[in-house]
Amino acid sequence: MIKFFRKIRISLILNNRIGGYILYAIGEIILVVIGILIALEINDWNDLRKQKQLEQSYYCKIYEDVIQDHLQIEKHLEENENRIKSSNELLHLLQEEHPDRADVIEKLQAATSKTTFTFKPSMAAFEDLKSSGNLRVIKDIDLKDKLIKYYSTLEGYIDIIDVNSDKTVALYFDTNRNFSELGMQNINFVKAELDTNMVDINRLNAVNYPSSELRKQLTSDGVFYLATNARKKMIYKVMEKEINEMQALISLKCQKIETN
Repeated sequence: MIKFFRKIRISLILNNRIGGYILYAIGEIILVVIGILIALEINDWNDLRKQKQLEQSYYCKIYEDVIQDHLQIEKHLEENENRIKSSNELLHLLQEEHPDRADVIEKLQAATSKTTFTFKPSMAAFEDLKSSGNLRVIKDIDLKDKLIKYYSTLEGYIDIIDVNSDKTVALYFDTNRNFSELGMQNINFVKAELDTNMVDINRLNAVNYPSSELRKQLTSDGVFYLATNARKKMIYKVMEKEINEMQALISLKCQKIETN
């Protein structure tokens, strides 16, 4: 192709066709410019395609994270429901005339079980978006705003849950209570560590169980545990709604990749 144009150029010069040569030169320049513009256009198109692929890959990564949030919130709701059930069972026992010490301590423990296990949103994809400077690749401004709000909202809810959990633990381990009368020595993992060669467990157990003061204290505790778990359940339900809405929204974006 280059040889072909060179022959035309030489022929025009040899035949002294200056006007034709000028027109040819102008035409050649135009062709070069057009070639450059086409190359630039192709390069821009490739860049846009890569940006679009990157944007879409982030949608699917975020979708996977939100799926993990959904699974996690279901687990927390289930565990919280178990604590509510145990709180009610504890209160029921305390309303009996002679509740069994081991049953009371078991329900007391179950009412506070895993209460400090905190919901931690899966943020790997979103954190990568921010730290890598790729947040700009998300062209859907409305979705970007919703993602930022989604994570900040979850963080606020987690703070409320943590406050309730901390109060529960503080009450459970209140140093002003009589732990032997309470029956902590009857908790399986505590009992397993008691050296019966040295300690008579029967002498640790109060004779008249529970005393009116202990019954009053444990009833108050049971109501408190029920209240904090009920509060956490309410927050978890709101979080579940937020997660489900985000899951539905981001799912549509991820599905577009799979169908393209």
